[in-house]
Amino acid sequence: MEPSDVLIIGAGISGLICATELKATGHSVRLLDKGRGVGGRMATRQMAGGRLDHGAQYFTVRDPRLQAYVDVWLEAGVIKKWFTHLPEDSSPEGYPRYCGVQGMTDVPKFLARDLELHNSQQVTELSRDSDLWIARTATGDSFLARHLVVTAPLPQALNLLDTSGLRYANGDAEALRAVCYERGLAALLVLRGPSGLAKPGGRKIHSGPLTWMADNQQKGISPELTTVTLHASAEFADAHWDSSDAVRGPLMLAAAAPYLQSEVMECSCHRWGFTRPVNPWPEPYYQNAGLQLTLAGDSFGGARVEGAVLSGIEAAAAVGLARAEATIGSVASLD
Repeated sequence: MEPSDVLIIGAGISGLICATELKATGHSVRLLDKGRGVGGRMATRQMAGGRLDHGAQYFTVRDPRLQAYVDVWLEAGVIKKWFTHLPEDSSPEGYPRYCGVQGMTDVPKFLARDLELHNSQQVTELSRDSDLWIARTATGDSFLARHLVVTAPLPQALNLLDTSGLRYANGDAEALRAVCYERGLAALLVLRGPSGLAKPGGRKIHSGPLTWMADNQQKGISPELTTVTLHASAEFADAHWDSSDAVRGPLMLAAAAPYLQSEVMECSCHRWGFTRPVNPWPEPYYQNAGLQLTLAGDSFGGARVEGAVLSGIEAAAAVGLARAEATIGSVASLD
């Protein structure tokens, strides 16, 4: 396979935005993702004929760079405004909360449609040879690139980079390894009838095992069937990380019961190993320009979708600059 200008490992929102920005400036870009789909925690799944967003529930916009994308997505019918505030909010003022028209995966799928994406490609080893990065995958494939971008959660990214045997951290290895994440646990419910949650169908919970409830039918992504997403607190997720669904499911259902008016017909749990970065890196990306290596994602942008998007945008600009400087250096050495 011919080398690409840039290889991006991770097709979450940050990687997809980074690829989109780089492609727009003329770079050849490939993305690899270990999953069958795209979007990372912007995730939607089907269950018993209904649909549920079981990762990120919505996103907000404060930065004009994201707003430019949002304007395109609204025009294309990819996203919609779900709500501006919830009944329990102390103030009726707030930012619009946007979601995908059919689920949170709508945005990643829209971004991926014009990109070279290779799914089900788990990278197991990285190396460099003749100024090229080589990514080898569990399927036995190899991908070559002049610049490498890794947007996986930082603990995973560093473990992968360690396989290269390179000193890639410019003395920052200890600080990079100090970045850590909360774990997450979602319970996905199918109800016999209406949930009973007040409009717009989302509710924050400030005590007990749960932090969030969402009625996906009111949200508009599961029109035929009432489905509800429950998010557990980080403390509950840690305590019940290795519990069976038969243990943690009923505990989450008991916490949700005061808010629900219909019988739960089906319940399934989903674990998220990396949700909110507790102490994200203070800059929007990390780069070793000498190695043509850039790290980005919510490890740098923070917990919100917007932070991951802005990390992807900033990383793309930094990659373009690093590649330009490397090209100038190569020409100068020939002279």
